Order: sequence, then C-alpha cells, then structure tokens
Amino acid sequence: MPLWYTDVGLKILQTMVINSFMPYVGIVVGFVVPMLKQKLDSKFTGNQYVTKQTSMAKYKLIYGGGDYLIHFKYSEFMNVYYITMMYGVGIPLLFPVAALYCFNAYISEKIIVSYFMRLPPSMDDSLTKMAVGMLKNGPLFLLCNGWWMLSN
Repeated sequence: MPLWYTDVGLKILQTMVINSFMPYVGIVVGFVVPMLKQKLDSKFTGNQYVTKQTSMAKYKLIYGGGDYLIHFKYSEFMNVYYITMMYGVGIPLLFPVAALYCFNAYISEKIIVSYFMRLPPSMDDSLTKMAVGMLKNGPLFLLCNGWWMLSN
C-alpha cells in the first residue's frame, strides 16, 4: 500500500540515517571513557606515572586500550547491507545512506584501530570468508523483494 512508504518506509530510512552516523559515537566513547578512567586513576594530575593501581595488569587495563571486537563490526555492516537490499528498490534513498554508512565506518574504524585499540589478536580468515559468503544472498533479497514492491 502507498501509505506503507510514508509510515514504515520513513522510519526505516530514519533509522538508517541514524545508523550511518553511529560509528562516530564509537570514536567518542572510545576516547572519552578511557580518558576519564585515566584521569580518575592519576587523580587528575595528567601524569601517567601517578596511579592508584597496585599491579601491572590493572594498569594495562586502564592505559592499554580496549579489545577490538570485529564480530560487532561485521554484524553492523550486515544489518545495513541486508536492510538496504530488502527495501532499496522501494526506498531508493537507502543506497546513498548505506554508502554514507560505509564511508563513515571506514573512517571511524581507521581512527579506532590506530589510536584506541590494543594490537588485535591474530586470527585466520575463516570469519571474513564466512561474512563474505553471507553477502551472496543480498542480491537475491534485492531481486525478490524488489519485484514484490514494484508489482504491488
């Protein structure tokens, strides 16, 4: 029904626009939260050698950076990809919004990995191959749901 596009379609587009700027929230959280923990630990002196920690492990937790959780990044990208493939024919603005998300995610991941995260653990390429394998179903969703939207 045409009213679907004004009700549900706008909410989907609004959610995707918000989603496209969420990678920058990760930068702010990745910068502000550790900085506050470090300031509290050093009693607001700014000297990293003044600390309340009693062991090296606790010190490294505060000043070493967080762990890089790649599976969350894959799930965020898969969410944007599949929503775009499902509803892109009916809501063509989803394609530029998805491209904006990809650009913002690329920039923010470069910053996060370069400045905030620990050295990631070595892993094989099985997770990447599985994620790329899951991308193969997207055009099928685009074709089937797009045909349904255009013929409705």
